[in-house]
Amino acid sequence: MKNFYAKIDSYNETTYETNTLSVLLADGTRLTLRIDEEEDIREEEVYHFETEPIEFKGRTQYLVKSHAHINDMDIGFAAKIAVMKDFYPFAPIDVEKTKKTIEKSLDSIKETTVATITKELYEEHREDFYLYPAATRFHHAYIGGVAHHTATMLELAEGLLKVYTFLNRDLLIAGIILHDLFKTVELSNFYAPEYTREGRLLGHLAMGSDAIGKVAEKNGLADKEEVVLLRHMMLSHHYYGNFGSPKKPNIPEALALHFIDNIDSKFAVLGEALAETEPGEFTEPLGVLERERYYKARSDKPKKP
Repeated sequence: MKNFYAKIDSYNETTYETNTLSVLLADGTRLTLRIDEEEDIREEEVYHFETEPIEFKGRTQYLVKSHAHINDMDIGFAAKIAVMKDFYPFAPIDVEKTKKTIEKSLDSIKETTVATITKELYEEHREDFYLYPAATRFHHAYIGGVAHHTATMLELAEGLLKVYTFLNRDLLIAGIILHDLFKTVELSNFYAPEYTREGRLLGHLAMGSDAIGKVAEKNGLADKEEVVLLRHMMLSHHYYGNFGSPKKPNIPEALALHFIDNIDSKFAVLGEALAETEPGEFTEPLGVLERERYYKARSDKPKKP
């Protein structure tokens, strides 16, 4: 018996009693599996297989005795992440470090209404939040992208909060944590995402705003001003109507949220492009930066004192 995780490359129907699967193992090996015709298998997804080797037309193949999608395996979140990293591009930072940054900021929220709403929505979407990308393309388009993006924004916010002391810390921290939380509903899955029906027709801004209102109502907080402010931050953080915002920011925390979001989404793309560019050369035109090309200097980075 041979047991392993594998990502499905293709699922081919045959004229025999079984169908064939072409799969990719964690070490890059490709195998051909044979599986019962009635089984539901989805391409580009990861499964655990229990198989036995068989000879078929003079070649070794593997007959599937049992299988389970990785989401149905009782292996814990950390183990699931470790398996998925073998098959998909991941955020370039350890998920535990990201989680520590986000939950430290979450626990720092003091105002009762803001804390109650933010913590409840975070807990509701917690596991998906650390798996989903921030987009299907453009910025942070990899597993764990939305959490990585959020953690970076929280770090950027600390500088603004020190300089611009009129900003409400609780509102800004909550707005950052919540602003892309509903990408986990807007997108179909975290490994090969497409936009869901709700994602296309409503979008994560509207869904996030609605969810804030529902949690507030459930907790007897619907009449609190903070609820309106949080909903405004959700609806306005894209700033422009053609990017999904029905309102422009009209409170300072919403404006700060927009600029922090914009900075990280663009600099993340720029950083990735520079990493693939030789010193003394220009990047390819970058769509999120008006198709400008950026020069990578020949000089080394200045050494830290």
